Amino acid sequence: MTEERNGSDQDSSAVALRVLVYLPEGMADWEVGYLMSELRQREVTERAAAITVATATGGAVTSMGGLRVAPDAALADVADEPFDALVLCGGTSWFGDGVNGAALELAARRKRDGQLVAAICGAVDAMGGAGLLDDVDHTGNELAQLEKWPNYHGRARFAIEPHAVRGRTRAGGTIVTAGSWAPTDFAAAVMEELGALSRERAGLWLRFWKDRDVSGIYGLFGMDVPTS
Repeated sequence: MTEERNGSDQDSSAVALRVLVYLPEGMADWEVGYLMSELRQREVTERAAAITVATATGGAVTSMGGLRVAPDAALADVADEPFDALVLCGGTSWFGDGVNGAALELAARRKRDGQLVAAICGAVDAMGGAGLLDDVDHTGNELAQLEKWPNYHGRARFAIEPHAVRGRTRAGGTIVTAGSWAPTDFAAAVMEELGALSRERAGLWLRFWKDRDVSGIYGLFGMDVPTS
């Protein structure tokens, strides 16, 4: 990741979207992989995107699978930049000693400003624990897990949903949430919200990556499905 500072092989003048992905220590390897890889592939998406990867300190983090990941920046150094989306990856340290507090503060600020925030798995729980989901439709791993956080009061807006949920905020923004088992739905929802995929193309993308139906990938590229 450090070799591609702008997160794209496209010329910087062609980049239409900027996405900030926050990785906590103990990040869940699979939860943002679909989203990050597809946003970098101009052949699939309808708008080019550059991805900046940040961690709390700017140092490398180790994923749940043992992968050592070097970010582009410390969160504090890029938090004020005009990103089109903030994506919070799940992981084991959201339940720790507050090391991810700055990421939650940024999420709160973006929510107030009507901007796009996307969280999956443990990041959803942490957002709920920070009181950021009480007034917005959301899902997550489990309601009981969210309710372990004293400051969570969002039961009425929680959906038992195997897919990603897009909650509209009072400020006119969107918060995308998903459980750990829905990285494909999460990716499709974020890409659609960004305008990187139309609803139709997002459906084709999910048909291939989620349903394992090969007609989806042929449809994305405007090709006829082979008959034999």
